[in-house]
Amino acid sequence: MKKTIRVFFTFLILLSLNSYAQCTFHIFGKITDLHTGQGIKNITIQLLSSKGNELTSITDSFGEYAISNLCQDKYLVKISHREYITKTLEIIIKSNLNQDFSLEHNEKELQQIITIGKSLEKTKTSIENKLSKNQINELSGTNLGIALSTIAGVSILRTGNNIAKPIIHGLHSSRVPIFNNAIRQEDQQWGVEHAPDIDLNLANSISIIKGAGALQYAGDATGGIVLVEPKKLYAKDTLTGSLLTSYVSNGKGENITAQLDKGWKKGWALRLQGTYKRSGDLMAPDYVMSNTGLKENDFSIQVGRNHSKYGVELFYSYFGSEIGILKAALIGNLENLLNAINNKQPLVIDDFTMKINSPKQKIQHNLFKFNTHYNFSLGKLSLVYGYQFNNRKEYDIRRSEFANKASLNLDLTTHTVNLDFESSNGTKLRTKLGSSYSYQENFPNAGTGVSPLIPFYEKNNYSFYWIEYFNINKELVIEGGIRFDHQKIDALKFYKKSRWASLGYDKKYSKKIIKDTGLNYLVNPVLTYEGFASTLGAKLKLGNSDNITFNYSLSSRAPNPSELFSDGLHHSAASIDLGDLELKNEKSSKIMTTYRGNWLNNKLNFELTVYYNYINDFINSIPIGAEYTIRGAFPVWQYQQTNAKIYGTDLMADYQLAAQFKFSTNFSYLRGKDIKNNSSLISMPPLQWVNSIEYRNSKWKNYFAKFTSTSVLKQAHYPNYNLEIDIVKNGVMTSETLDISSPPAAYQLFDFVTGFSLNISTINLMNISLGIRNIFNTTYRDYMNRLRYYTDETGRSFLLKIQYNF
Repeated sequence: MKKTIRVFFTFLILLSLNSYAQCTFHIFGKITDLHTGQGIKNITIQLLSSKGNELTSITDSFGEYAISNLCQDKYLVKISHREYITKTLEIIIKSNLNQDFSLEHNEKELQQIITIGKSLEKTKTSIENKLSKNQINELSGTNLGIALSTIAGVSILRTGNNIAKPIIHGLHSSRVPIFNNAIRQEDQQWGVEHAPDIDLNLANSISIIKGAGALQYAGDATGGIVLVEPKKLYAKDTLTGSLLTSYVSNGKGENITAQLDKGWKKGWALRLQGTYKRSGDLMAPDYVMSNTGLKENDFSIQVGRNHSKYGVELFYSYFGSEIGILKAALIGNLENLLNAINNKQPLVIDDFTMKINSPKQKIQHNLFKFNTHYNFSLGKLSLVYGYQFNNRKEYDIRRSEFANKASLNLDLTTHTVNLDFESSNGTKLRTKLGSSYSYQENFPNAGTGVSPLIPFYEKNNYSFYWIEYFNINKELVIEGGIRFDHQKIDALKFYKKSRWASLGYDKKYSKKIIKDTGLNYLVNPVLTYEGFASTLGAKLKLGNSDNITFNYSLSSRAPNPSELFSDGLHHSAASIDLGDLELKNEKSSKIMTTYRGNWLNNKLNFELTVYYNYINDFINSIPIGAEYTIRGAFPVWQYQQTNAKIYGTDLMADYQLAAQFKFSTNFSYLRGKDIKNNSSLISMPPLQWVNSIEYRNSKWKNYFAKFTSTSVLKQAHYPNYNLEIDIVKNGVMTSETLDISSPPAAYQLFDFVTGFSLNISTINLMNISLGIRNIFNTTYRDYMNRLRYYTDETGRSFLLKIQYNF
């Protein structure tokens, strides 16, 4: 009997051990929004085994979940949240499983998709920040550059108030590629006074990737990458839309943008979107800024079909703008520039008008995109074709038969093909690889009466990339990748013989001369560049919500056409620009570390980034003197190469003071050094610190009020490029110092906005807000505005905004 009992208990122990050995598996992954791809917090995941055992987990602030102690069994999985449609499915656990899920909004929330969170994982280890649709709507009357400047580490380079482009960690223009709906924007972006030709209201989200880590997009992003992404098409039977209108008192500006979405049951969907903007002369605190009006007309259409196995989509957008350039900025000669710098007011002040006269810019940009993808057992294969046509006209103040003709008239045509593969989510190792080809033609139209600043050229670019992601465990992800680019530029350009000789080209490039026209040479430069880029990074999760990210990126940027071929008067910039055919690739090595924290029971959220960027053969545009032409005397800016380093820190944080009060801060500081010349780099953003306090009451019509303070310090680190000029004063030739280097004084601005929501029906919503910018009508000038020599910045402005969602 005792032997029988011992055998019985031995059997029970072995059975228990065997059962324990089979219940050591775990499942982990991420729950994302079907439309935005963002992780969703507070999602409940329930697993019910065939034996009736139930295990539960709730996603963290990144949308990630994990459930341990699972047995080898079949489980019923239920994923639920009050704002999303509950998903139920079966899975079989045989080993540890990495499984991601996506959820669709319920019918009410579908009308109010709100993208939250600061990170969009286009890469695993690069530093990424994001603007949500709500934030974009708040800035709908502005432009892309101004919107992006609300992110720490991003500032703007401006030519007046209507032309702005983003600066990421001190770098801009072709060092910061912009991707509009996954197509690289090609719109003569080489010029510092050329703003991105993109309708801000087209975007559902805008992401910033700081650094060159996103190799699938570009290998020459020494500063970073901007991704402008429209909302995904609805894959269900529904009709939704929105209408947003705003009025701005300063300039009497108005902005109307509308969007209509239609989806059908079989996966077909359609979207129509359009924007109209109009404003007149802007006002500084003490005077009218003459000829600073704006007109803009934009339109886009998107149609597609999504299936579980495949998808296809067509997209077309048109952007058209007419932008006035401050009349007082067209100085004509250096004496006028000297007077403009010394005066406190512009040399030209006219009465307010809505009319836009010369000098001005007129731009049209067309983008067509076709993309398709196919999902199969190994992963996802995508094919994208993009076509862009950009026409840019710049008008000077001219007389006689050229009075109404553009001084610059360029047609830029670009074709792009991308082929990409991404492996499935089922393993720890994931692969992304792809290749792309682009062909570009720049055609300077005849009849301007002026030698074109940028000549005719053809550019071919081939590239290949390969990226690997390795999930070491639930806490650690490693990312590494490489990219290779080959670029060839074939140009035709006229050079004045005197300029050709002064640059030393008569001995070096005599074989490139194909025709002698008397005063000029017709030259055929054929230039080839090869670039290599790579990235290595790691992301370590610390606890439930904190993580630290490290990324090293190597990038190589070929000189752009402006840097190579510029040779003459740039009318809208009132400067003479000189390129250099001997420029080599820029080579950037950048290290970044970011800590994202969530402390004090989720009351304090912050992100701290530290970076260091060393750039060999940095292409720098600097003033080298003055040159007299038949139009007058102008500063001469020349592209030169040096070695440079740029380093700094960004901080973003918010603290929930109480249930309805939140304090936010945004701090950026950087230094740029010219190593060869042992001086500071020109046009580096000064220290900026933005603080705000916000009150929100969801129980009273979603009422909110927000007060913001922006402090910008005087740039203490700048090079001295002042010019000595000779002018006639009281009949005597006198030497004067033209101070184009000294930065303006520090300043502080205060803004306020308040608003509420009205539920028209269960799914229809109206948002109303009223704001005041520059409350105290502060007079100031911005170091990063190229027109700071001629005028103050804009004064106080009242804003009224009404948005209706249906």
